[in-house]
Amino acid sequence: MEYANLEQRILNAYLTMFPEFVPAQSAEVSISEQKDFYDLMKRLYQLLFHDPSLVVPTLHEDDAFPSRYKKGYGKPELETNVLKIKNAVEKLLQTMFRIGQGSDPKPNKRQLKILSALGIEDLKKLPTAWVWMSNRPGATQAAFTYCLFREDYVYSVDVYARLLGEEVFHRLERWMISHGYKPYDITSENGKLTLAYANPAWGSEPPRGGNEYKIKHTGISAQYDAYVGNPTALGLCIPYGMKNFLENFDSMNQKVKDFVIERTKKCDGCRYCVQTDKTGTRPLACMPINYKQTEYKLCPYFPGYNYAWTSIDDKLVDNLIEMLAFMDTFADGIVQRKKET
Repeated sequence: MEYANLEQRILNAYLTMFPEFVPAQSAEVSISEQKDFYDLMKRLYQLLFHDPSLVVPTLHEDDAFPSRYKKGYGKPELETNVLKIKNAVEKLLQTMFRIGQGSDPKPNKRQLKILSALGIEDLKKLPTAWVWMSNRPGATQAAFTYCLFREDYVYSVDVYARLLGEEVFHRLERWMISHGYKPYDITSENGKLTLAYANPAWGSEPPRGGNEYKIKHTGISAQYDAYVGNPTALGLCIPYGMKNFLENFDSMNQKVKDFVIERTKKCDGCRYCVQTDKTGTRPLACMPINYKQTEYKLCPYFPGYNYAWTSIDDKLVDNLIEMLAFMDTFADGIVQRKKET
């Protein structure tokens, strides 16, 4: 998709991530009142997308980072400009949320102009569902932002199925659900709505989201980062790093072995694993793996960086299923060892 400016690229994320209308059937407000609020929020994001100058005074040439890790691009001002538009929108949404709570956040002139364009002239007379979404038990700005009316429904499943491809995504989903995995909407303070599937065999603690850090469960994580050229990403969740699984490389079937050799980082001597060693004697953490008459030195740390994709197909889904099934055979043993340490 082409954007007229950087701000439009970032604002498009709110439209892209806005889920289908799924109302709460037994709520204090009617379904039609929920639909009115849903339509208002959608109009808000459409309004800002078509005229970003409503929310920020300066527009910038469109650009995007080549990867979500923002390294090696040499444009520090890009991140600054991304944050400006992102913060402006989040402050607007925060103001709207607080107005609904009955507080007096003192909207600025830009915010008042936007609200007026939505037909909100009197801040004491708000749509019924607006007030409800701001005050119901457990109300959050994220649920307000994306109209997550039902607390027992995972809205991000539909969003990421649409972004990644309905047929292939649902094939992976069906396998996970049939093996006990559970989906979660993961929301954050910076307005992101991400998806996680986690296998409770690894523990009852809900997932944190993401697939890079402090992963304690098998599953997948999906996210959308508007500042990246390919904004949608799906990652494999590998609990506690690769060490436990590389130690059992010989027990993998050939498909899993091929997948692990293809995706796991080969040691490049970065020395991250020995950075705290002042003696210079600690060996590197890489693990030697012999496969098809070749020795590989594979890094066990932070595998999520390599096990991530911006699109999925049937071959990848096959590999993900095989890898998840293999890792899950170690759930009981690894969880028990973690409890004992």
